[in-house]
Amino acid sequence: MSMVYDDLYAMQFPPCPGGTIYIIRAGDTLYSIAARFGTTVNAIMAANPGINPLNLIIGQPICIPVPGPTPVPCPGFIYTVQPGDTFYLIALRYGTTVDAMIRANPGVDPNRLFVGQRICVPVAPVPPVTPRTCVLMLSPRVSTSNAGGVLWLRTDQFGTTQILVGGVNLPELPVGQPDLYRAVFTWPGGTVSVPMTPVPGQAGVWVGTAVQSFPAIAFTSGTVDVYPGPVLGAFLRDCRWRPPNTVTVR
Repeated sequence: MSMVYDDLYAMQFPPCPGGTIYIIRAGDTLYSIAARFGTTVNAIMAANPGINPLNLIIGQPICIPVPGPTPVPCPGFIYTVQPGDTFYLIALRYGTTVDAMIRANPGVDPNRLFVGQRICVPVAPVPPVTPRTCVLMLSPRVSTSNAGGVLWLRTDQFGTTQILVGGVNLPELPVGQPDLYRAVFTWPGGTVSVPMTPVPGQAGVWVGTAVQSFPAIAFTSGTVDVYPGPVLGAFLRDCRWRPPNTVTVR
C-alpha cells in the first residue's frame, strides 16, 4: 500500500541500537535489502519482530542490524528531490554530471529516487530561479516559404522549462518522409526533440508541447528548428525574457 511521504514522520520507528533505520521502497524485498547492506534475511527478521516478509509496506521503517555508511561531506549543496527528478535531469540543471552525482551520494540508488529524498549536488549552490516567460517568432528557413511559427517558453523556480511551439502554413509532408514535424533544440553538447502534431481541421497548423530542463548555454548559443527541412527556425538568444504574464504577441 502506497503511503504519503509526510506520514513517514508519524510512524513509530523501531528500536535499532547499533544498526540503521531503512525506509521500504517500491520493489524492495528482504533479500534485496539484505544483499544491499551485507547482512541476511534472518538477521533482518530478528531485528524486526512481527515483520511480514511477504507483505512489506512502502514507507515502512525497518531496522537493518548493521551500522549505516559513514556520512560523506557534501562538496556542494543538499537538494530535495522533486517529482519527475532523475540524476540526469538534476545534473543537467546544475551543470554537473551523473558520475559526479553518484560519487557524491554513496548508497543512493539513482534509479530509485523518491520525492522528498535529500541528496548532494556536487556544485556550488545555485541562486533560486525567478520564473519568467518569453515568446520567440520562428522564421522560414527557405525564402520562398510562407510558413511561420511561434515558440513560448516558461521557466519555473526549479529551472524547468515548459515548451509550447506552433507552426502555420507548414507544407504537407511528402511520401517517404517522417509523418510528424519536430521542433529540435540544439546547443553545444546537447539536443532535445519535441514532437508536433497536426491541429484537426486546420490545414498546415502543427503544435507541440514538452517540459524540459535546459542548461544555461542553450539560451545563449542554442537554436530551434522545425524538421523535416528545416522549414522554420530561430536563435534562442533572441528570446526576450520577462516576468510571467507580461508577454504579449504582436
